[in-house]
This record gives sequence, structure tokens and C-alpha cells, in this order.
Amino acid sequence: MKTIIFHENTIAHSPSNRYIVQFLRKYVEKIESMEEYELDDEMIEFYISLSATTNMSPMDAGVCFKTYTLDKEQYMRIVLQEEQLTISHGTTGLLTWEAGLFLSDFFVEHPDIIRDKNVIELGSGCGLAGFTCAAMGAANVLCTDVNGNVLHILEDNRKLNPSIVDKIQVADLDWEDTNECARLSKDVDVVIGSDILYDPTIVPLLVGALKTIVVSSQQVAYITAAFRNPDTFALFLRLIDETEVLGKSVMDLSETQLTTFCRVNPMDSIRLILITRK
Repeated sequence: MKTIIFHENTIAHSPSNRYIVQFLRKYVEKIESMEEYELDDEMIEFYISLSATTNMSPMDAGVCFKTYTLDKEQYMRIVLQEEQLTISHGTTGLLTWEAGLFLSDFFVEHPDIIRDKNVIELGSGCGLAGFTCAAMGAANVLCTDVNGNVLHILEDNRKLNPSIVDKIQVADLDWEDTNECARLSKDVDVVIGSDILYDPTIVPLLVGALKTIVVSSQQVAYITAAFRNPDTFALFLRLIDETEVLGKSVMDLSETQLTTFCRVNPMDSIRLILITRK
């Protein structure tokens, strides 16, 4: 753990003290529940000292760095700037959500799905899933969003990761722009998206974009979503069926243990939807 907290890259791009305290709290609880491990005294002293001097108010807004490690040896790292508030600048896209962790973890566990493939991410947010695909061997990844603040932080995050920067492009994509969706479809093998089913008003636009982009039986879309509103989720599945050209399968990941990342909210129920052309 000390190699994570005190790693030179973590120090250079440090998360907020509030995030470090929250992270270490989960870490301490996990280690204490495992008889075969003992807590490091230096780490405990650091945790206690930081806890005593850190404002844990959720209203402590602002951007901080987060480092995601994709392997146990910690050679593969993704550094992202993220907001600390759930909603900032009128959008929820400036932090990584639970469904994004699951989708990223899925590609770490199954890299053959995206290896040497051209990937497009819809509603990228901070970019974790797309960046993970690039790190796990995708040929090219196009991270897309429509919010100006999100696109700005996406571009900044791309530059923070020199090992994969040349594989990633950032682009503005409005799902209503069928011409642009059709143009992008020509160079896409895999479509990904996470936590983009939260608003029923945009679900028809998402389905329209998927119908326009996924035009070949060789193309597959992987969408993860937190199962918060059954009506919105049912709407998405119904509209997929009504296209008459898209097929779907749904996997319940609720009991799945993340192997790469720590869960932010264990109460969230996560679904993975695979979408193909019939």
C-alpha cells in the first residue's frame, strides 16, 4: 500500500486529502477483516494524522487527481482529474461512477475483446473506461461527450497519460447528429458506454446513436448501468427491441467482485448490456 500512496506518480498527481482518507478507511477495514494480514504502523500513523487534519465535508468542491492501477505490479496506471462533487458545472460527467469502474474492470479481465480494435466511447465523462481500453491494447479509442467542461477535462486527462496519449482522441459527439454517428461507424469495432442511462429523456437519443453506429454483425456495444430506475432501464431495453435491427443480452453484475478497482458504492446494482446487429 505504501508503494501506492507514496509512489512518485501519486505524489506528483495527488488526490485530495479527503479522498485519501476515504480510500485508507476502506483499506484499513478490509485488512482488519483478513487474519493473514497486518496493518503497517507507519500507514496507520499517516491515516490517523491525515484524518485529524482533513475537512471531510462533501461540499469541499474542486478538481483532484485520482490514480487507477490496472495490474497488481502497478506498472499500468491511469491518472485522471476528477471533480469531488457529484454535480459540478451543471453536469454529472466530471467524476467516475460505479458503472464506469465495472466496465473498466471488465476490459481488464477480458482484454481480447478490445485488443487491436477501434473503440468509441459514448458519454466518456472523465474517460476511465476508454483509457483502460487503450491501456489494455485497443488500437485506437475515440472518447466522446457533448458537454464543454467534460471535453476539456477529457483532453487534459489524455495528456496526463503519455503511455497511451497517441491512441486516444477526444471529440464532441451529439447523439442527435445522425450524420456524424454514421461517419464514425465506418471505423468502429467496439462501442462502449457507462452510466449513460440515468435520464429517460436522452434514452431515445442513445438508442438512435447505437442504431446508427452498430451497423454490422461484427460490431458490439458494451454498456454498463446502475439499476436505479427500473422504468428508465425498461425503456432502454424496449427501445432497443423496437429498432428491430439491434439485439441485446443483459448480465446482472450485482454479485460480481471487482478484481482491479475498489467499489465506490457497494449498494449499486450494476447491469452489463451487450448490443449487436441482428
